[in-house]
Amino acid sequence: MYMPISREISSVEQELTNIYKSFRTDSLQEILNHFFKIPGKKLRPTLALLSSKIINEQLPLKTYHQLIQLSVALELIHSASLIHDDIIDDDFLRRGQKTLNKIYGRKIAVLAGDVIYSHAFSIVTNSLPKEYGREVVKLAENMCSAEILQAKNTISTKKVYLEIIRGKTALFMAICCKLGAALSGASGEAASLLENYGFNLGMAYQIVDDYIDGDQNTALNITLEDAHNFAKNSLDSVKPFKNSCYKEALINLVNYIINFSHPKVSNA
Repeated sequence: MYMPISREISSVEQELTNIYKSFRTDSLQEILNHFFKIPGKKLRPTLALLSSKIINEQLPLKTYHQLIQLSVALELIHSASLIHDDIIDDDFLRRGQKTLNKIYGRKIAVLAGDVIYSHAFSIVTNSLPKEYGREVVKLAENMCSAEILQAKNTISTKKVYLEIIRGKTALFMAICCKLGAALSGASGEAASLLENYGFNLGMAYQIVDDYIDGDQNTALNITLEDAHNFAKNSLDSVKPFKNSCYKEALINLVNYIINFSHPKVSNA
């Protein structure tokens, strides 16, 4: 699913490397170098890139550079949110690696997350259309509101659980698709379809992820059938687009997420 955008993903990774190497103090470079070495899927940049390319494969040079900067900003926002999530949840491992709060303590981890956020917002402000700033502010508000909702509740109902993952994950993936498509000049209808694709993908992704991690309360009656329903909605959203390697990649991404849950189901 990464093949059609492998060049763009490489550019995003190089930009991320340039950012942490640009920090003025060795200690900050060391801290963030540790975090960025933890392997990640680059899912949010992937969504932005594929959503852009499915609309217009041949972008003007200026728009192409904006797309890379958008993808970098989205990955930075996601990275900062992970650092802060690890602090809030007292998690000491992420993808098999020690978290920043485990190695450096909570105070330093908070500050590291803040630095990453600041760079993301700087990119959005200086490199992207003005209206993207409003979208990113709304995204940050939704993510924080969902985190506050989770902190204040014991997630006692299915409705509360779905509202939390909506704010923390689904709306983020939706905005990745929407903004990527918009940069390529998508019509309102096309941008809405891709936004809906990202939203439903995000809901399915988080349900499957929580299921695999064993984080779900069985009393909530959240099942993999819920994930499959969201996945179907996601696939339906890309049906109207003409066939291309980018459409195929978006479809494969949904199928990958759903199929990822099967090993645990077979062992249940």
